[in-house]
Amino acid sequence: MTKEQIEERKEAIKATVTVPDILSRYGVRIKRGRCKAICHDGKNYTAKVSDELYYCFKCSRSMDIFDIEMHFNNCDFRTAFELLGGTEKPSFSAARKAKLAKKERQARINKQKEIDHELRQIRMYIDAYRNIIADEVPLSDLWCYCQNKLQYQLYLLDYYMERGDYPAGT
Repeated sequence: MTKEQIEERKEAIKATVTVPDILSRYGVRIKRGRCKAICHDGKNYTAKVSDELYYCFKCSRSMDIFDIEMHFNNCDFRTAFELLGGTEKPSFSAARKAKLAKKERQARINKQKEIDHELRQIRMYIDAYRNIIADEVPLSDLWCYCQNKLQYQLYLLDYYMERGDYPAGT
């Protein structure tokens, strides 16, 4: 297999096999998108599980299906790739699923970029309104206008934070 074929097959496998599938194979219980940490035998549900990724909040380690397979079987990527069905040619439906998964992933990335841009603008407006409020005479027309706009921008920021769209570390 060429490198390009391996990448295509890897995407096809990722489209058909999910992280919860792999974890359930090894007896890991998932409750509401969380599980006990597999990388350091955690006792609490400190790891988040989605269809594409496993993320441990305790050690900040993220894994995809191949990393999880390598972890449980103590093997290299090639062996994990073969264990997940990487040697056979992908079927038409698997190739279609891989293409759809790639489109969905790109759509999520684009959506996150839009949200990040909106959040940068909100933070910029908040800073600007706070600076104007600090410099203006209280209760002047401009001061009142900026107070109102500041409250709206803080509301928007709170809205994004509640939705979970606020980027980590900002």
